Parts: sequence; C-alpha cells; structure tokens
Amino acid sequence: MNTPKSITKKSNSNLKNSILFSLLASTISSANISVAATPITKFELETGAEYDSNLSVIELDKSSSEGDWSALANARLNSQWQATDKAKVKGGLSYSSKTYRDFSEFDLVIKQAFIDTSYDFQPLTLGASIHYADAELDGSDFLALQQRSIYISRLINQKIFLRAAINDQDKDFPGSSARNADNHSVAGDAFFFFNQGKTFLTVGLSSETENAAANEFDYDGTNIRTSLSHQFSLWNKKNRLQASWRYDQRDYSAVTPALEAKRNDERRIATLEWQIETNNWLSVVGKVERGNYDSNLASANYAETVSSLMLKASF
Repeated sequence: MNTPKSITKKSNSNLKNSILFSLLASTISSANISVAATPITKFELETGAEYDSNLSVIELDKSSSEGDWSALANARLNSQWQATDKAKVKGGLSYSSKTYRDFSEFDLVIKQAFIDTSYDFQPLTLGASIHYADAELDGSDFLALQQRSIYISRLINQKIFLRAAINDQDKDFPGSSARNADNHSVAGDAFFFFNQGKTFLTVGLSSETENAAANEFDYDGTNIRTSLSHQFSLWNKKNRLQASWRYDQRDYSAVTPALEAKRNDERRIATLEWQIETNNWLSVVGKVERGNYDSNLASANYAETVSSLMLKASF
C-alpha cells in the first residue's frame, strides 16, 4: 500500500526536528556555566518608504505591472551568549511590515524567530539552527516556513571565513496547498576580509531540490551569489557601501498545465545599499534593487526596480 505524500512529509519532518533539537540541546548542555559570559542583546528599529515599480508575489508567480509606494516598519531583537570559550548560543525575533498606498492586496507582514548553537572543535566549528517564519498577505495567512540547518565553518588567519551547510525547509501555504513543499539544499560560502576588516568580499553557491504537493511545482535549482562591502569615512561619518548580485536558476521536473511544457526560470537580482551612521545609534540607509525574472511562464516573466530610504535605530 502506498503511503500518502502528506503523511510521509510529516513523519520525515518530525524525525528531522527530533535530531536537530537533540543536537541543539547537547551543544547547550555542554556549556560550563561557571565560565559563561553575560548574554549580549541588541535591538533595532527601522522605518521608511519604498517604491516598487512592479508589485509582485514571487512565491505565487504573481506580478501586477503596477507600481506603488509603501510604508516600511521593521523591528529586530537579537541575543548572543558565549556559554564557554568554545560554545555559543544565538537567538532572535523579528517583525517587518510593508503597507502600500493604493494596492493593499500586496500588504505584507513577516514574523521570524531563530535559535542557533555552535561549538568550536578547532579547527572546525560545528553548528545547528532552526528558523521559523510566518507571513501574512493582505491580512490573511500566506506562508509558514520552518528551516533546519547543520553547518561547519572555519576561520583562516583572520582573513578567510568558510562555511558549508545542509538545509531542510518545510513550506506551508494555507491558501494554496498545492504549493506546500519540502526543500533540501546544500550551500557553501566564502568570506574574504581586507583592509583590517573594513572591506570584505563574499561568494556563495547552493544547490536545492523542492518537492511540492503538486508535481508541477517540483524543481531543481542552483543559486550563485556574491557581494562586496566597504566601510569608509565621509563627512566625518561612518559609511558602508555594499553591492551584491544573485543568480537563481530553476528547472521544473513536471509539465506545467498552463504551458503544456516543463517550466524553466532564471532570476538575476542586483542590489546597491548605502548606510550612513549619523551618530552611535541612528543610521540612514538607502537601497536600490533591480530584478530580472525570466520564465517561459508569462506570470513569472517580468522585471522590477525597488528603491527605499530608511532610518535605522540600534540599541
């Protein structure tokens, strides 16, 4: 007798959670409380405005060909505990909202939480993390996502940082159950530091496989990403300029009914961000992003430019 796909997914998810929670717990319990440092907590608030030239919901293959302004409001709380000289625990909560002036059907609220534990075994650090995200679109439940990760990393001569990770995601779309999916990926990233750490270059590569409830949404994907960040002084203020580029390619494994053919997507996103620290706790952040989304599915074939200006307070 064949096991229903949904039951298999739930069983696998429970097993993955049990394994990862065991790893997280063992890392925390290995900490020697007598040498533990006081946790460091940071709080950030952001507010500003954004203009999107082509409102879209990429997860639903939906674009409008309409532009609109939105009000942005974000909050983040992150804490880090150096439990011992080798064990570290991190956690955080975040909230973000995007409210449009004319097209409220694209209003978006995202709530996130995560916990991450790591242990330095020298020369490698082993870590595990769990991330949760819950999104609402126009006031209705849109997407619930859970990601479990196991990673290893190494810092070489304070100049090169390498990280490799295995990630598992569960996606739940309350309004579109055919898109509910398991996503499995392997990722590698390298960070190169220059100029006493004021300048750094990152390059990354990942490969993923997504298995959805409906076969038409199953795909294999490749992601290539890079960014260059530089800190400098201008107008007697600290400045940070960052340029990044990302390429995503997806080959869908089943025929898409609307196409009567297999779907293929390519996405290229370039971003430029400039942050100016006006004082020790307040920054101004400007950002421009250009995305080109190429697909043989018409609703997923479009381009957009997103520009924003924000005030960021850090405590």
